[in-house]
Amino acid sequence: MVNEARWMDGLDVRTRLDDITYNPMRSQEEFVIRMMRENAKTVYGRKNGFKTIRNMDDFRNSLPLTTYDDYLPYIERIANGERNILTAYLTEHISTMDGDGEGRLLPQSRWSVQTSYDYSFSAGFYIAGQQGLLTDGMTLNLVDNCIEHLTSGMTMGNLFGRHLNKREFNNAEVYVIPLGIEDDYLRALYVLSQKHISLALCDHYEKMVRLLRYIEKNWPRLVEEIENGNTYVQSNPERANAIREIMETHNIGTRMVEQLWPGLRCIMVHDVDRLSASFELLRTYCGSNVHFVFTGIHSPEGTFSTTLNLDDPQTVLIPDSAFYEFKPKESQGYSQLLTLDQLEIGRSYELVVTTFAGLYRYRTQKTLLVVGRYHDTPTVIIER
Repeated sequence: MVNEARWMDGLDVRTRLDDITYNPMRSQEEFVIRMMRENAKTVYGRKNGFKTIRNMDDFRNSLPLTTYDDYLPYIERIANGERNILTAYLTEHISTMDGDGEGRLLPQSRWSVQTSYDYSFSAGFYIAGQQGLLTDGMTLNLVDNCIEHLTSGMTMGNLFGRHLNKREFNNAEVYVIPLGIEDDYLRALYVLSQKHISLALCDHYEKMVRLLRYIEKNWPRLVEEIENGNTYVQSNPERANAIREIMETHNIGTRMVEQLWPGLRCIMVHDVDRLSASFELLRTYCGSNVHFVFTGIHSPEGTFSTTLNLDDPQTVLIPDSAFYEFKPKESQGYSQLLTLDQLEIGRSYELVVTTFAGLYRYRTQKTLLVVGRYHDTPTVIIER
């Protein structure tokens, strides 16, 4: 029922995507005008004269390019509960940025949360459902879902983890790993004890590789716990014996997933920034019966592209989720930024965005390679 509900949400998203990708610049112009009109009375809007901006050209000529440091004083005020700072939209969540942005926070408005849910979450379920991959097994959730509930009513943490609680249902009947569990041993114990898994969710595919490697190294202890039972899992000698038979003949780094969980058919990956050698290892672990949905280019800064096809890292830019500007990779400065309709297939561009979260002409430091078109909208893969 949960998968079906998410598939229905994804169907609505795909229908909308099919419409707006035929004339993406119309959506881009509408996005800019809406942002200027609805946020003119915010602190940032008053400072930058939003009320005098009438069109896309005014916007690009009037507002400066920005980086994260430009938003620090605004973010602090939002985190303290102030409203109408960067946007007039209600702040529902504060994302935590990992990697190079460790320790950084970015407020997420109601619209940026919804956009992320639509295009990074529901759209993936649509692709999987269309291919018959949403079956009755449980979901292996490797998304960071330790969410903090603040006294202001906002939540803080990984935005993808927040999406796991988008609908109200009995999580214990849906997810293999109880929400909030981050310990490697407990994750492996829960996963190994459950045979009927049909779907996996990862914000980074390396987490799946890490889990499988942990099982390879520690399976004797895990099997003993499953056989005897403990605080976390009930005794299941039959499952323990089945795992033991598989692992005693298993060669490290080879097809293990289809043996331990024969019903696992689909892995949704929410991070396609890097497809390294570890991804090829994951393919080897999974075998030919497991398919991948690369849900698009997403980060705390915004939701920029969404999936089109199964097993395809190529994703389409979303015309109504942000306003995009592009610096050709070879350009030395930012004086001649291009718009969505000016991109050329085979060339690389640095991405500059304006988003529902209140980032305006923000330099993401992401470089995209244009590889094709979906209707009249560029499809891309990320280079960096």
